[in-house]
Amino acid sequence: MPRELHLNAHTWQDAMTRIRIEYTEMPDLNLTPRQIRRLCGLPQEACDAAVASLVRSGFLCESRHGTLLRNGLGRRS
Repeated sequence: MPRELHLNAHTWQDAMTRIRIEYTEMPDLNLTPRQIRRLCGLPQEACDAAVASLVRSGFLCESRHGTLLRNGLGRRS
């Protein structure tokens, strides 16, 4: 069972929405999961589940340095 199913669905959806908004408004963001949690003010479990889902959906991708950036914007660091 995916980790996000153990979370309150509302909390997980809110976390995904918040992260999407930040990466849409600032497409050059290149953050670690910890930095995303801090920027968005999210609990670790909700943030981790939301980030995992956003990576699986292709919205975010992970760089070789472990940071997350918006997929499809022509750069990979």
